[in-house]
Amino acid sequence: MNRKMTLILSSLIIISIVVVLFFVFNRSAGGPVRNVDTGLTYDTIQAALDANETLDGHTISVRGGVYNESIALNKAIVLIGEDDNPTIIDGRRANYGINVNGKSVTIKGFTIRNCTNGINLKGSNNSLITENNISLTTNAILVYNSVNLTIHQNTVGNNNRAGILVTNSQNFTISNNMVFDNGLSVQLGYGINTNFSANGLIKRNIAYGNWYDGIGLLDSSNCTVIENTVENNRINGVLLSASSGSFVYYNNIINNSVQAVDFDLTNKWDDGVEGNYWSNYAGVDSNYDGIGDTAQATTGGNQDTKPLMGMFHSFTASTGHQVNIVSNSTVTDFAFFAANNTIRIYVANASVLQSFGFCRLAIPKALIATPYTVTIDDGSAPVLNLNDTLYDNSTHRWIYFAYAQSTHKIDIVGTPP
Repeated sequence: MNRKMTLILSSLIIISIVVVLFFVFNRSAGGPVRNVDTGLTYDTIQAALDANETLDGHTISVRGGVYNESIALNKAIVLIGEDDNPTIIDGRRANYGINVNGKSVTIKGFTIRNCTNGINLKGSNNSLITENNISLTTNAILVYNSVNLTIHQNTVGNNNRAGILVTNSQNFTISNNMVFDNGLSVQLGYGINTNFSANGLIKRNIAYGNWYDGIGLLDSSNCTVIENTVENNRINGVLLSASSGSFVYYNNIINNSVQAVDFDLTNKWDDGVEGNYWSNYAGVDSNYDGIGDTAQATTGGNQDTKPLMGMFHSFTASTGHQVNIVSNSTVTDFAFFAANNTIRIYVANASVLQSFGFCRLAIPKALIATPYTVTIDDGSAPVLNLNDTLYDNSTHRWIYFAYAQSTHKIDIVGTPP
């Protein structure tokens, strides 16, 4: 009897230890969603957001994996998908992947798919949408009635209608996004568009292969569209409709069915010094400055009076200064060497038939000061048509030079600023 009781007690102790270890292990492992501020973990994103302990200003970190959720976000939360594995929100054909009604929200690092609207924001002032990948939706990113919102470095492609659409909003920034192949299935969609909005910056985006337009301003005003590449869009490249007071320059507008549409002469397609690169520009540059001698017209009667003879490139030096380069060559590399005040670029033929290349540089005087010396291939190749005083203002000096086309190393040496 004593032996039997001992065996039973031993078994109960072992079972108790196993149960305790099970709960301790699971508590320490926790769910895949964690409130960084409280340390609490959850099984779903929505549970983490809805928890009473989750307050405005908290950060929710989501482990990589697939989350079959449609999320409502009504607090001022930083919502981050971890980097090591894709963090996927699969909406399972719901209306929204993430529906935001809160202010001061950050959504970063998610793959969002299979829903009507990927990220939908209403009245979401001071918010940031960044580093997300959105596909297989009807509309990828929709913004309504928001102020001071930034949409940065997202990949938005293969959606049925809208890539990025901002409506009734002000003081917004759309930058460094890749927006492509939207609207192809329904022949209706578009890349980056603003409706009834003002004071926006659309900068350094790549918009290609979209159905209706690459970048469009509709009933919008006082926006700046700068340093974008708009390429191979099915109907319009850049469309300004019932929009006024906007600036469009330093863009590469390439092989769109209609390159640009603008009926309002209050919009400016150059900054008085440089305009845009147009793949269909038929003019010449007889004075060797990298600017076409005649204007490029848009459909609708406006014009770019300073069309670029080569594509626009922008590089950031190690000091943070931006160097702009217009060239009909392919610029394959850029470097800045502070020790000897040298900008170095490498160029190659843009096409097999090309025999002549040029570069036009806008150099910040705070990076290297004048005068500038240009050498090609350590002096073994001649510098042609050099103009080192092409244009000057209080902050920049513009220079121009040319070369027989090939692969070259080019050094521009200045003096300490």
